[in-house]
Amino acid sequence: MKNSPILLFVYNRPDHTLKTLEALSQNTLAKESHLFIFADGPKQNSSVELLSNINETRKIIKKKKWCKEVTIYESPINKGLATSIIDGVTEIINEFESVIVLEDDIVTGKYFLEFMNEALKKYKNHDKVWHITGWRSPVGESKCNYAYFYPTMNCWSWATWKDRWQNFKKDPQYYKSIFSKKMIYKFNVFGSEPGMWQQIEDNINHKINTWAIFWYATIFINNGLCLAPSKSLCKNIGLDNSGVHCGICESEIIKDGIDWKITIFPNEIKISKKDLRKNITFLKSKNNIKALNKIKYIISKNIPANLKNKLKKILK
Repeated sequence: MKNSPILLFVYNRPDHTLKTLEALSQNTLAKESHLFIFADGPKQNSSVELLSNINETRKIIKKKKWCKEVTIYESPINKGLATSIIDGVTEIINEFESVIVLEDDIVTGKYFLEFMNEALKKYKNHDKVWHITGWRSPVGESKCNYAYFYPTMNCWSWATWKDRWQNFKKDPQYYKSIFSKKMIYKFNVFGSEPGMWQQIEDNINHKINTWAIFWYATIFINNGLCLAPSKSLCKNIGLDNSGVHCGICESEIIKDGIDWKITIFPNEIKISKKDLRKNITFLKSKNNIKALNKIKYIISKNIPANLKNKLKKILK
């Protein structure tokens, strides 16, 4: 089995795109890989600044031969991230059977492609494994050489196979019709990440138009498992409020290095309870901080000045 093709989706962030491509080109398998770049087009009535950023991004993707082979698709219109990814993944995976997917703000460590390709080869015929990611939140794990299975999907770098992807279903009303309260609790990482199911609701109400939550829902209803490294092999540099769907999120910033080499892959296809507990603890802490910051913001906007300091001391 050859190395899986890499799909990179870009739009209007030239600086992020350059850092992502430079890091990818330093991967140990970059010179043995085929990179497909999908550049989304401008929206109607785009500003001069936006058009300039789109054009600059397109110049950057053509700047070097980032991998052994590079194929570029430039959309003349704005498809949006969800449609771009769904269409791009479907087209390439139908030809190559498996894909590795990145967005323009995912900086990878030098062994990232090794991990993704080895996992794709090892678990190709294990139909319980649906998804591979190079990401792990900074949960405080000290060991850096193993991979583990867990039931939650992460899209900050990912890979899958054609026979799994063909089950993908982007239909929020369908999921709402079949999910029970018990399923929603489990879908929300056992109650630690309520934002998961909220994304389904927000798609129903047309507040957002996303794709990743539906890939997770597809995996979930098929009882699929996801493989992840014990320490992250990539960084999300888009947690700076520059993206469409990612805001500022300090708790998810990777401060350690990302050049880890994963050498231990599980032979038994089952959830690592230890690692799942670590993930849940991290998510609870992250969401408690987010809730506290929201309360502080409400206080700063709506509470009389003479009460603000007292309440801030209580909330410290």
